[in-house]
Amino acid sequence: MHEIDRTRRVGALLKRELATIIARELNDSRINSVTVTSVTVTKDLKQSVVYVCSSDEKTPSEQIEKLLNNASRFLRRSLSQQVSLRITPTLLFKYDDTIQRGMDLSALITSLNRNKDAE
Repeated sequence: MHEIDRTRRVGALLKRELATIIARELNDSRINSVTVTSVTVTKDLKQSVVYVCSSDEKTPSEQIEKLLNNASRFLRRSLSQQVSLRITPTLLFKYDDTIQRGMDLSALITSLNRNKDAE
């Protein structure tokens, strides 16, 4: 239980710091609107998966994922300067499409309700 709580706290710390670093230090217009939604960390705290989403519909999710993974070494180095962890975990970025799927489901429910009311 103690390990789970520690990984959760480290994940929250990484989420907060990475959001700041991405916003301030990455000067790429394609990832300006990126939001860090969550960070999961392995039990040994050596690896992490960073889930991101974007409100910019012009840049495909695969491209955002690729850009951030290409910048992961720089981001890890910046992160190690901001947080005091014995080992700064490696960063693997994955696009989180749960918000988009939720919006799609909401639109579907709304359209079904309209069709039902029209009958």
